[in-house]
Amino acid sequence: MELCQNQTINEQIKRRKRLTEIEVMTYLIQLVNSIQFLHKNKVIHRDLKLGNLLLSDKMEIKLGDFGLATRVE
Repeated sequence: MELCQNQTINEQIKRRKRLTEIEVMTYLIQLVNSIQFLHKNKVIHRDLKLGNLLLSDKMEIKLGDFGLATRVE
């Protein structure tokens, strides 16, 4: 089983041309929760974009590419 076999949201949009309203709401809630978690742990991602939002086999958002991330003191 691959961690993110459905690839990124960007690739999904290119394949399907659009997302449903329910998908967008679900992804947005997950994204906000992920950012809240990072900020509570004093981490700033600094490169949020559709290509860095990976989708698991359960259609859960996984944040990727922390190359520009920084920890706030």
